[in-house]
Amino acid sequence: MAESFSTDKLLDLYKIAVEEYRFEVRLGWDRTMYFLVLNSAVLSVATGLLKLDGPPLVDIFIALLFAFGLGTSLVGSKSIAKAHEYYRRTIVRKTIIEECIGLNSRLPNIPSSLDLTIATTSGQEDRFKILSDPEKWIKRSRRIGTITFGLQLILWGMALVDCLGIIAVSVMCWHKWTHTVIVAPQHLLKLIS
Repeated sequence: MAESFSTDKLLDLYKIAVEEYRFEVRLGWDRTMYFLVLNSAVLSVATGLLKLDGPPLVDIFIALLFAFGLGTSLVGSKSIAKAHEYYRRTIVRKTIIEECIGLNSRLPNIPSSLDLTIATTSGQEDRFKILSDPEKWIKRSRRIGTITFGLQLILWGMALVDCLGIIAVSVMCWHKWTHTVIVAPQHLLKLIS
């Protein structure tokens, strides 16, 4: 099938594939930064409001803020995974075009690991796996220690803090309620007697 494309057409497709690769990297990073900043702000505001000793309505607002932070943390983590999938799909297309053009050919007097392909990450260097089973390569799990995994871990940590915030607010509400409904009336009865 690649034989039906001229070299010029393949080079044009290659340029588009590299631009798409750059676009997906940038878009993924922009979305990640958005969710990290948003969740940092939500956590800052919600934990700052915990210091207030307001009525139960304020506590409900704080719990809702933590719940919002929990939701955006989980959506942010999912967004990172989806962006990485899109990024990997661009790598597959770029690699196929490089194969068709012959950029993976061994160069004279250069080590065999070096060729003219764009392989900026270790995952991109595994051309055989990419070309033999592209879907498996795209769907493979992220490795511990990668930047993508680390960013997801940060958002999962923020989600955990949000959960702890919801629990803390619930305990505070329970304590206020039990004190208001159970302890305070008994204390008033003792004062009256």
